[in-house]
Amino acid sequence: MNNSLDEKLLETKTQRFEGFDFLRAIFSMAIVADHAELFFLATIMGMPALTGILYANFSYIAVPVFFQISLFLFYIKSKQIGIKYFIQKRLSKLILLYLFWVTSLTILKVLFRGQVEVNNSEILSARKIFEFIVSGGNSPLYFFFSLIFTTTLAQALVFLFKNIKKSSLKTKINYSLLSSSCFLIFSFSILGSTSSEVAVIHTISNIAKWNYNPLNFLPYIFTTAITAQEMDEGKFEQLASFPKLKLYSLLFLFTAFILFEWNFSNNLNYTRLSLVFGSWLLLYVALLSTRKPPAIIKLISQCSLGIYAFHLFFTNVFFSGDQNVLTPLSHLVPGLSIIAEFLLVLIMSISLTLVFRKTKGLRNFV
Repeated sequence: MNNSLDEKLLETKTQRFEGFDFLRAIFSMAIVADHAELFFLATIMGMPALTGILYANFSYIAVPVFFQISLFLFYIKSKQIGIKYFIQKRLSKLILLYLFWVTSLTILKVLFRGQVEVNNSEILSARKIFEFIVSGGNSPLYFFFSLIFTTTLAQALVFLFKNIKKSSLKTKINYSLLSSSCFLIFSFSILGSTSSEVAVIHTISNIAKWNYNPLNFLPYIFTTAITAQEMDEGKFEQLASFPKLKLYSLLFLFTAFILFEWNFSNNLNYTRLSLVFGSWLLLYVALLSTRKPPAIIKLISQCSLGIYAFHLFFTNVFFSGDQNVLTPLSHLVPGLSIIAEFLLVLIMSISLTLVFRKTKGLRNFV
């Protein structure tokens, strides 16, 4: 009977995890749309406010959603497999992904644009080298470095909880650390909009403005730890009112912080708490979803890592600036070049991902 119950629980969890396919598909396309400037079409049609909303509250939530999914699955698999999963599987793979994609994108930039995003006069300075590493070559590939950083801390949290038996104590620790990390990035949002001649404050202010600051993603370590613990304790199945209460609470926090940021903050980066609670809300929605993803959603989801990496080759190199051969299309129809770039980049990224997946030695990078 216990085996049957475990099988049913595993089947239920597997079905729930299919909700992640929708998130991966939607937000991998959102990132391509962002970098292809698809949302600028709203401005062309005379709705600049809509462009701002799409960038701030749709495009920007994509990376936090990927953090929520990655860290949540890490906790689940780490519990099943143990420390070997972190050392042999997760950490080594993330380092290889970081090295492969950052190196590839950097080489392409040098070959096709003759430059790297570093000031030549300071190319050997420790600060510039540090920024280059943390920022993934000053590109959205900072995601990999930050994921290495947060996953390592998540493993430390797993170690901490290993000798703690009381689930209530784990919950208190998680919520305390979540509150502290939220306070930290909220302070970043304030410091990022201030200027000071004091060296320490000036340095912190500059760091706070970095989109690729890995400290911005600390809250996701604890939101996913809380969610994984709730699933492990069976709260998703046992208490019908629990998911609704959680969803309404997160929706309230998400909405409240959006309104606050819209009225009192000009920061368009990952120091916004609305992104924390909005992506956490979407994590719960995905886990509670029982809908089967259509084949096209499944395909895009399976290619999401490749889409995230490959699309930068086109938006940051081949279709960047004066090298964008699609620009003349906008002379025919306003915004046509943007639509063409989005579709071409998405299709080519998926195609290259499928090629990599069928090629021995390359499939591990997508």
